[in-house]
Formats: sequence, structure tokens, C-alpha cells
Amino acid sequence: MQEKIVIKGAREHNLKNISLELPRNKMIVFTGLSGSGKSSLAFDTIFAEGQRRYIESLSAYARQFLGGMQKPDVDEIEGLSPAISIDQKAHSANPRSTVATITEIYDYLRVLFARVGRPHCPECGTKIEKMTVDEMKDQILKKLKIDKIKKGELILLSPVVRGRKGEYYQMLYDTYNSGFMEVRVDGKMYSLKERIILSKNNKHTIEIVIDKIPLEALGDQRLSEAIAKAVDLSNGLCTAIFGDKHEQIFSTEYSCPKDGFSFPEIEPRLFSFNSPYGYCEACTGLGTKEVFSEEICPKCQGKRLNDTALSIRVNEKNIWEVVQMNIRDAREWFAELDMNLAEKEREIAGMVSREINNRLQFMFDVGLHYLTMNRTAGTLSGGEAQRIRLASQVGTRLVGALYVLDEPTIGLHQRDNDQLVKTLRNLCEAGNTIITVEHDEDTILESDWIVDIGPAAGKHGGEVVFSGPTKVLLGK
Repeated sequence: MQEKIVIKGAREHNLKNISLELPRNKMIVFTGLSGSGKSSLAFDTIFAEGQRRYIESLSAYARQFLGGMQKPDVDEIEGLSPAISIDQKAHSANPRSTVATITEIYDYLRVLFARVGRPHCPECGTKIEKMTVDEMKDQILKKLKIDKIKKGELILLSPVVRGRKGEYYQMLYDTYNSGFMEVRVDGKMYSLKERIILSKNNKHTIEIVIDKIPLEALGDQRLSEAIAKAVDLSNGLCTAIFGDKHEQIFSTEYSCPKDGFSFPEIEPRLFSFNSPYGYCEACTGLGTKEVFSEEICPKCQGKRLNDTALSIRVNEKNIWEVVQMNIRDAREWFAELDMNLAEKEREIAGMVSREINNRLQFMFDVGLHYLTMNRTAGTLSGGEAQRIRLASQVGTRLVGALYVLDEPTIGLHQRDNDQLVKTLRNLCEAGNTIITVEHDEDTILESDWIVDIGPAAGKHGGEVVFSGPTKVLLGK
């Protein structure tokens, strides 16, 4: 790989046809008076061309969604890597975007809760354990008795597909050949004798009708056999539709022994406030009555998730209670998490915890310890947003990339400043090139290479006053 980035004839904005060479995998500082042209060189020329070339390398199909990018006013740039810009411009005003989602901490939290979370009944709070076929049978009979359902029939279904895209033609054909006559697709009953056409781009729920038992002829053996068949086909699930059309899903995984509440599948999407499987149905995951409203949703009280998602706990906290914590408290909670997990759970949670801890540690080090993880992106300052986005990049462990930053040390305490510079150096050592537009003296002195643009601002700037190793400029 080429060892230098070579820029020839840069004329963007006030740049005066400048040419220079920059080392790769080093920390480079662009400095100079405000308006001298350093941002024009760093962002509008180098970053813009790096991003444009990367997009041009994608397929025509992908490019149609990204749009075309105009080539910056420069004759040639050699040795460019795919470029990532982390600036202080307007950040997302999306009400769903938070500190936890920007840094991907929330994605890892969803995996953590899906894999080691301990479910509790959202109705009575009882810790839920796995349910056997016999226990399912007892719960169904108990419900029929309590609700005094004596007429009609009990329909037992096996949910073989839940919220997945596809046509499922072959699966439906095989189901018919296996002796089943009916299925329920997206809540509607169909005969398998007729071809069922499904859109491959839409999500579907398909349940095989295992048995329809008249309540006056309901017997233990037939009921047990139907439940066993249902859970066998669906890997543990059975849906029961009672005579009054009320229905309940049972699982061999988790079910409440008191009121019969049963979890379907505990998977990451259950904890997503962007998914119908996880979000509060009243506010669709916004936490407020409507978009950009400040009025809290009366059902979820701003928690965004439904009762099922909120009833699963890790170390006695649900996922909402975890993201309510600030960075300092969350860092301490995760540091103690291993001690509160069983050996098997620690093994499962190991990688996820490391990814979360890396991001929390970085934000703590750069002075963001006071931010809560559910703080919305629209309320962050430019400096806060930039450091949070940098935290997400630190977590990705990319190599061979070009990072362009805009005064990342602004507003930082000296201790936090030193830690940020150390982090940037770690990115360089991993095989990345850092270009930062900076006025901070300590950061400039810690750089490997300095480019001073000037000598003044506006039409009196746009020239390279100095470009070379920092040690040379300092006379070392």
C-alpha cells in the first residue's frame, strides 16, 4: 500500500492550487487562522474525494440510494483510503437516536438481554421458568375451567414462522404432503389444498393447524399429543385458540406458573423500540405521544418498550433501567456484571460485555461520564456528538481508514484531552490515518505531522505555510 497521500492542485474555496504530501498511518494536524482554508483542505477536498471514490466503487444498485457526489476542485489525490468524517455539524434530530444507539451499545445490550436475560411475568412479577408439555396441557385445561368455556372448539397451532420475510411456497407444500390441511398466515386461516401466494418482501407469521378439538370431546391424550406435535414442529411453541376466540401462546422455554403468561421467543428484536415485536404499541417506540412531542406516552411512561421486553432482567435490571444510567454508573455496573452471572452466562456474555465496556471506557475517558445512555442525539452539543461518534469508531476496530476530525479536543479538560490524543494514536497504530483540524497547542505538539495553512484568512490564506514532521518544526 502506498505510504503517502499525495495532493496535487487543490483549489477548493480559497485554496491556491496547493500541492503537498502527507504520511499515512500518522496523526496529522491541520492548523492556521480561522478562515485560512484548513477545513477546505481537510473536509472539502481530502475527505470529500475519499468518500466519493468509495461510493463510486459500489454497485450501480447501491449508488442509486446514496446519490452522486461532485468531485472536489483538485487535479489529483493519490494514496487515499475510504474516509470517515467526524465533525461538529448538526447531528441527528431523530427522536429514536440516543447515545446508546449511536455508539452501538444498545445493539449489544439487546443481544445481552436476549441471551442471558431472566424473564419475569409482566402480569405478576414471578420469575418464569421453562414449561413442559404436561404443564402446557394443565394451563390450557385450567383456563378453560376458570373462564367457563364449554362450547366451541380448542384450536392448537404450531408457529413455524414468526415475522420472517419470504414466500415459503416449498414449506407450505411440504406441510400439506405431511398430512396437515390448514394453516393460519398473518392471522387468517387458509386451506393447504389451495396455493397460498405470499409476498417475499413482507414479513409473515405462519402457524400450522395441528388439531381442532371439540370442547365436549376434549381428552387428555389427544390434547397432549397435539401440544407435543406443535412444539416439535416449531422448536418449542404452541398457540391455543379457545372457544371464545381468545388465544395464548405457550413455550417450552418460559411460562409463568401462576397466570400462564408465556414468552414467545426471547431474541434481540424483542428489545428494539424500532420493531413491532419490542416497541410500545401506544407510541410505536417514540416514548412520547407523537414525533417531536414532549408529552410522555401514558402507557409506557417514556420507556418506549412493551411490557414483555421490560419484564426481562439482567442483574435485577431491565434494559430501560440500564440505559437510564449515566456513563460513570453504567461503567461500574458492567464491571461488576460478571460476578453476578453463572459461569455459562459469563461465557455467553463475554464478547458482548467487552464491546460495551470499550465504548463506555472511551466516553468516560474523554469527559462524557455525566451523559445518560438514553440521552437523545438532538440535545447533544457539537463537541459531545463528535466524541460519541468517535467512540463508536473506536469500537469498530477498522484498519486502513482515513479519519478526518474537526477540533475534537474543544471544551475538554486537560486530563481528558490527553486521553483523547492517546486514543487517536491507538487508531494510528492500528493502521489508520488521522487528520484533525485543530487549534489546541498541546494536541498540535503531540502530532506526528503539521500542515500550517495561511498565512492569513480568506483571500489572504489558502497557501501551505509549512508541511512536515512536528519535530522538524520544533527544531528537535
